[in-house]
Amino acid sequence: MSKTYIAGVGMVRFGKYDSGMTFELLASDAAKAALKDAGAARQDIEAVYLGHVFGGPVAGQRVAAELGLAGLPISNHENYCASGATALREAWMAIRAGIYHVILVIGAEKMTDRVKGGVAPDPSDLDAMQGFVMTAGHAMSARRYMEDHGVTREQIAMVAVKNHNHSQFNPFAQYQRPISLDEVLGARMIADPLGILDCSPISDGAAAAVVCSAEGLKRLGIDGRRPEVRAIGLVSGTIRTGLYDLNEEDVSRRAGEQAYAMADIDPRDIDFVEMHDCFTIAEIVRMEGLGLIPRGEAADWTTSGRTSLGGELPVNPSGGLLSRGHPVGATGMAQVCEMYWQLTDQAGKRQIPNARLALSYCKGGTVSGTDGASVTTVVVAR
Repeated sequence: MSKTYIAGVGMVRFGKYDSGMTFELLASDAAKAALKDAGAARQDIEAVYLGHVFGGPVAGQRVAAELGLAGLPISNHENYCASGATALREAWMAIRAGIYHVILVIGAEKMTDRVKGGVAPDPSDLDAMQGFVMTAGHAMSARRYMEDHGVTREQIAMVAVKNHNHSQFNPFAQYQRPISLDEVLGARMIADPLGILDCSPISDGAAAAVVCSAEGLKRLGIDGRRPEVRAIGLVSGTIRTGLYDLNEEDVSRRAGEQAYAMADIDPRDIDFVEMHDCFTIAEIVRMEGLGLIPRGEAADWTTSGRTSLGGELPVNPSGGLLSRGHPVGATGMAQVCEMYWQLTDQAGKRQIPNARLALSYCKGGTVSGTDGASVTTVVVAR
């Protein structure tokens, strides 16, 4: 099978945009930046893959028309927060199969004119009918984790402190200032024990990448090496019955093991992780679920600096969802942009020295009776 490389990436800064900045413009701006970075002209692109959640019908075709790429094979992918990474996975498989050599992948979302307050669950969601919405679920996760492992509220809050500290060095982040532990602890309560700074914000944004086979790189005139997409795992939650461990994260374990096997890597060799920290506790339990940190120790790793820039396993050098922002369809591709910049030594003051192997993780949505909807794990190597 053909190997898949990232020829270039592009993003718009995540944030809150007025009605003049439409979904199509956000997506096309990120795509143009990726095309420029890769040195690719419109005629080089053979297909377009778009990940989104709230973009509406044939969103990819609308974006392609804005870009002057109408007429190409275009596909749209919705897997909630994992949508962008799922679109990348489909492009990755098409290149591996030899169908295309140069593909434009975009993740985009305009949430501020479609979502008010928290994201509304589907009316058929039995858990949500009982009040078990995402914020409540993560609050319960935090309470259970604190009880099981003797962890304090302050330790969980330190995830937000760490990630906001990282985001001050990311020009594409929605929030670009450090915050104190007192700010997190004193923030407005959302679902006890989680306050508003423990929760990722409603955001607009887009991120894109040009992915190629080796032949595609030649077509673009790229002689040097580019980061390789070594593996992309995709799993969904399994049916759960009876009593179970709320923080077991079996879905994360399976997603990680799938990616490690496909990439033929030892997870201990991973240099940094872009983690789906939709809530502070999520970073903690998912790092453990992936087997990257021993069970019950991720909060200690956070407070001791082991997951900070300069630590042994930096997590979310971009600032993560908590501070970079979380336009749901764009998040997976924003993580890919960060991996590309880190692996090509273009991350500025947040650069991880000698980074060679990276993992990103997205978990999207919930399904009643299961331990999640979709999880993607992307492995990129220098």
